[in-house]
Amino acid sequence: MDPAPNSLRPPADQPLALQGVTVVDTTRMLPGAVLARTLLDLGARVLKIEDPAMGDPMRHMAPIVEGVGTGFAVFYRGAESVCLDLRTAAGATALRALVRRADVFVESFRPGTLARWGLGPEVLEAENPGLVRCSIPGFAPAGEADRRVGHDLNFVGQTGLLARLGGSGVPPVQLADITSGTLAGTAILAALLRRARTGRGGAITQPLIHGPMQFLQWPWIDAAAAAAAAATREADDEPSMDHSILLGGRVPCYRRYRCGDGRELTVGCLEPKFWFKLVMVLGAPEHAGAGLDVGPEGAAATARVQELLSSKSLDAWLEELAPHDLPVGPVLDLAEARRDPALASLLERTPLPEGGTLDAPGPSCPSVGRTPARPAPTLGEHTEAVLREFELDEDTIHALR
Repeated sequence: MDPAPNSLRPPADQPLALQGVTVVDTTRMLPGAVLARTLLDLGARVLKIEDPAMGDPMRHMAPIVEGVGTGFAVFYRGAESVCLDLRTAAGATALRALVRRADVFVESFRPGTLARWGLGPEVLEAENPGLVRCSIPGFAPAGEADRRVGHDLNFVGQTGLLARLGGSGVPPVQLADITSGTLAGTAILAALLRRARTGRGGAITQPLIHGPMQFLQWPWIDAAAAAAAAATREADDEPSMDHSILLGGRVPCYRRYRCGDGRELTVGCLEPKFWFKLVMVLGAPEHAGAGLDVGPEGAAATARVQELLSSKSLDAWLEELAPHDLPVGPVLDLAEARRDPALASLLERTPLPEGGTLDAPGPSCPSVGRTPARPAPTLGEHTEAVLREFELDEDTIHALR
């Protein structure tokens, strides 16, 4: 399905929020890529600093289309690639020249790494007091000796989210990486707004382990509330329902049901008015009061609704339920979702380096963002042009070749 223009997109002649903002991005892999994409969508100029030997590993991650990893092509379309070996004197000199005139600097190195290369926070701040410096470490740093490492699965497991998801498998989506990259984008926007008032930049730290915590606000609150209640509750008091029960598929009104063709329907009828209407339409009014019940009455309601929904196909039920304005919907796989007209307006045509396009979700903020027309850069494509623009001397440029 072709991505469809609609009212979500800003007018073509409307300036984007970050036009004129220059970002120096030294990150690698997905969290920094998610952040870069958000800033690119909002109009920022992103100078993607890459290791001359191989560049960002995302360039080489399958699936490969036209010689470049599709993840890199999607997340970094519109960026400029500058190859610098920051471990060398020439590379460090070049980076200092870039941040001197930049607005934002982003890095994801282990604590102390940049300082060892002569690029510590005090150096960058001295070069540009208005620079917004954003770090995306794995953990909340405990000093320069903190050498802990981790990937998405480690962070999802350590925060309690993996256990909350249930089962023994690995989530097929990157929860920590994507959430942390998005949060870093929000923090940078806030820091730029603060700088507009104060003239000062400042430091931001957005640890990857913090990303999964955004999915755990209610569970943590439930656990804290339960502990507090246990200290004061009489033995015969009934405990309150926590959100893992309410929103975890354990009540009749909020769960997945299988239809007659084997496909599934999501039922999100948390409000009594919706559950009441659903059971009336299905012909099971005797269960109108059991939508939130977790005991025998709830089990009976779930079984009866499942029995009724098994009598027709998913499409038949969607058609029958559509006039009743109920929060129900299909469970789609990715192939089906790509054909869903409801999602067409949330897709974009991403340009590829060798021509052609790739359909992908985006822009990140569709009502204020726009897909850059230029494809993702080849490795080092803009190195010399950018270094000359930022007035690096020829000796330094020559040393970087």
